[in-house]
Amino acid sequence: MKKNLDVSPKKIKIYLVLVITLFLLRHIALFLLCILKNSTIIYYLKPIIYLNHLSIPLMVLAITYVYLRSERLNFGGAYIIAMVVCAIYIAIMQISNVTVQVSYLYGFILEIDKETILFLFSLILLGTLLILNVILLDKPFVNKIGVWFVIIAISIVMVEDIIILGGVKVFPYSVIGDMIFLIIMNLVLKSFKVSSKRITSE
Repeated sequence: MKKNLDVSPKKIKIYLVLVITLFLLRHIALFLLCILKNSTIIYYLKPIIYLNHLSIPLMVLAITYVYLRSERLNFGGAYIIAMVVCAIYIAIMQISNVTVQVSYLYGFILEIDKETILFLFSLILLGTLLILNVILLDKPFVNKIGVWFVIIAISIVMVEDIIILGGVKVFPYSVIGDMIFLIIMNLVLKSFKVSSKRITSE
């Protein structure tokens, strides 16, 4: 978060603050599920626990924009896409009923009855972004190595989601995608830092 505030261009800084906040809220909620004793509070965490289905596609959007290296492209459209995606996510959460299970290893575990719809929604978003990044590989000035990282990361997240949909869970919630994209986001922010240093030195 601090690195984003220090080095990100103004046009995507606020956007990244919001996306990183979604990641942060989700992991705080996952931690609370492990330590809380009162199950009444747990039900209020329902819309936060599944925020990865929102935050990862939104982060991919920002990373793709950075790696596209297009000064002419207006990033304002990403905010509109984000609002539409958020509205759909909220709608799915509103119509979902939650059940709570208790695990001696992980604490409280939340499950929603519309989980399949949520995962399919996420897969459609990620699939669209995957196709977009594949198309971008042929564009001039694109950071091809960065785009390949994004393509591989999206593929891993999609495979993880499909496995979870199939009923196979290593952890109660998907966490691999969060880790991968936070690493990529860190690389993106480091590239901003390097670029700003070059401009300063010149």
